[in-house]
Amino acid sequence: MNRILMFLVASLISMPMFAQAPFYIRGQLGKLPAPAKVYIGYSVDGDIVYDSADIEKGQFKIMQYVPYPVNALLMVSRNGEPVNFFSAKNVAHVYVEPGASMWLTSDEDIANFESNGCKSQDDYAVYLQYMSDINAKLDALTAESSNTMFSDVSATGIAAKRNYMERFRATMEERKTRMKEFIIQYPEMYISLDILEEYAGAFIDHNDVEPLYKVLNEKTRKTVKGKAFLKKLQESKLGAIGTDAPDFSQKDPEGNKVSLSSFKGKYVLLNFWGSWNSASRIETQELKQIVKPFDNKQLVVINVGLEARKEHWNTAIAEDKLTGYNVSDLKFMKNEIAQLYRVSAVPQNVLIGPDGKIIARNLKGKLLEEKLTALIAK
Repeated sequence: MNRILMFLVASLISMPMFAQAPFYIRGQLGKLPAPAKVYIGYSVDGDIVYDSADIEKGQFKIMQYVPYPVNALLMVSRNGEPVNFFSAKNVAHVYVEPGASMWLTSDEDIANFESNGCKSQDDYAVYLQYMSDINAKLDALTAESSNTMFSDVSATGIAAKRNYMERFRATMEERKTRMKEFIIQYPEMYISLDILEEYAGAFIDHNDVEPLYKVLNEKTRKTVKGKAFLKKLQESKLGAIGTDAPDFSQKDPEGNKVSLSSFKGKYVLLNFWGSWNSASRIETQELKQIVKPFDNKQLVVINVGLEARKEHWNTAIAEDKLTGYNVSDLKFMKNEIAQLYRVSAVPQNVLIGPDGKIIARNLKGKLLEEKLTALIAK
């Protein structure tokens, strides 16, 4: 047994057996022969559940436990060997819930499945249909993008990236609007809590998200997951717009300390990025164009690198010719500045005023450009 499989099995054995009824998935995947297997993976309160079932003449059966509806991944391995959910194509997203007895049918590609017997999965199908046109737009934008465009740092390349990112952001905002409408229209669906969690994102805008949380029905809000989200919602008041920006001091690549307090009286933009993240690399290049018209006596940019390896960080700084100051403590996602500002994903940004208060968070592209122009032109 390889080490990865041993780890996953150990994780599964250590999982508590929930008091709720189990769920079952029975299925027919064409006429797939042995030694093919179906693998299932999902997360419950941060713990990973990973299991498998043999396929005989296309038929399989899975039994597991969940305390509440969970979005799981199902994947087929034709040779029966353990699979990587993140690199494979033959994957299905399926909701499971306590007490469900699902029947799933498909050809040998499980992504083409149809199912019945689980209300949350039926609700999820309604949601996917509701979002189908927006998801098609995003698929088209993904197909349009290319590594060549991302790596082109010429004036023409940067202009193309800005155009692409504006269209991408507009589509993402359209998607968020549609998600919000769905939550309001279907507050009784448990999956609306999961949709709200995705809508809220890595940084929760308390004023926007709290009303949507209150729309959810009481039964959903009182679940374990509902209460956990409420805690996150309450914590999001820290570092919100209008609050004091926490001071910090962190080193640049040469070992010099850069402190927020040393720029008192100026506008400061904290740009959280990572050399390993293509989206944040694109945004840092776009940011150079956005801040170019502003004097550094008025606006300071501090690029906070969520990095683990100094050589990768230095290489990206040189390649992208970043504007402003560059700092990192090389603690990757546990960067101390990111912790202070409740940043758990990149790219993100925080705009701080001359009085040291947070003015805005995560303004991108034209919105950031317009905000800076309005503030600094006063």
